[in-house]
Amino acid sequence: MLTRTDTNIAINYETAKHAVNFDISFGEGKDEEDEKKRKNFTKNYDVEVFESGEGDDYAKGYRVVTNEGPLVIKLGNISIKNESSKYEYAIGFAVDNEEPVYFHDYSTIPINIKRDGTLWTIPANNCTSYNFDQNPDAKYQWMVKKALSEGYKPTEEELKLGMEESSQNTGLIYLTFMVYRKLKPEPTRGITRCGSSAARFGYGNEVESASVKSTFEYVSGTERYVLPIRLRVSDESDISDINCSRNLEGASLNALRRKTMTVPF
Repeated sequence: MLTRTDTNIAINYETAKHAVNFDISFGEGKDEEDEKKRKNFTKNYDVEVFESGEGDDYAKGYRVVTNEGPLVIKLGNISIKNESSKYEYAIGFAVDNEEPVYFHDYSTIPINIKRDGTLWTIPANNCTSYNFDQNPDAKYQWMVKKALSEGYKPTEEELKLGMEESSQNTGLIYLTFMVYRKLKPEPTRGITRCGSSAARFGYGNEVESASVKSTFEYVSGTERYVLPIRLRVSDESDISDINCSRNLEGASLNALRRKTMTVPF
């Protein structure tokens, strides 16, 4: 049952003697070419918290009420602690619109779905927050729109464009988190509930995010954490004309159409 509404999700868990803590918040992105402007937001979306059971049967889930438009996910207060002090740590992070299945504990790419992009490794323990609107090396911006009416059957053309028939899986996204580390460099001197409608999640316009090859490595023995999030669109949201394709093929077709023009007579 719905127990409260927050503005962020606080994640705390321990894996292989590593204490992992971070906050997740969500906001509205922009249809901009400039990466910094595109991913900046000042107001967090509401996070509806659902809880059930007690003791060993206790469970918690989250539903985020968004506007139609690009979605930005912010990670902040990232802390990874272990008895060893010789490592720098990072949290691995990626988003999928289907539940990912991985072959090995250290695998970063799912074997059951085609992910747009790879997986971020985000430095921990530095009091910095990070905003994301796509996976690293991805082609498309994350996008949220209202789901199709229940029972509506998309046409063949709509299916090609990546629209989907509404189901219990519509509007679900899956956030993957992993623990990474690298040896520290040699020390140096210095200063050290409102009205909402069912949503669907997909890929919008083509964008680019700056990324560099990671120097962090997966921490053997730690467990991957996959967090499902239900998205809904606020009934007060404006309607966005940006495409929202469930699959990469539909996003590619939409991108091609946006770049195609009719020559004047």
